[in-house]
Amino acid sequence: MKKFLPAVAFATLLSTSAFAQTTPPAVTPAPSTTEKPMTPATPSATATPSTMDVKPLVLTEAEAKTWVDKVVVSSDGKKLGEVAAFARDTSGKVTEMHADIGGFLGIGETRVRLMPTQFKLDNDQVVLTLTAEQAKTLPKIVKK
Repeated sequence: MKKFLPAVAFATLLSTSAFAQTTPPAVTPAPSTTEKPMTPATPSATATPSTMDVKPLVLTEAEAKTWVDKVVVSSDGKKLGEVAAFARDTSGKVTEMHADIGGFLGIGETRVRLMPTQFKLDNDQVVLTLTAEQAKTLPKIVKK
């Protein structure tokens, strides 16, 4: 029994290090939200620069899952929390994002709702168009 326990511990240590050394599968990056759509030569009288530049954010199920747990940062550069989920319509267009903000190590977090105009996907993080103070006033939702 004395020799069996160290052998099991050693085997566990080896198997754990094997997992740590594996290469994660390649992840297809989310589509860029900074691309500008082509604007017509003569904009209509009702179009404004802010409505012409907005391109709807469309994510597949797999792309949405890759963004879960990514860092959410305010416009003033403060880390607020992590992405919890995306709500999408049947075409994949993002209708809202849920984020867990505040708290420490998952304790005391508040889940909030963000509209697509309030954030952008930037590299490996979500950047809000709101400051940290403004983010505190976001609508809260009950975690499921």
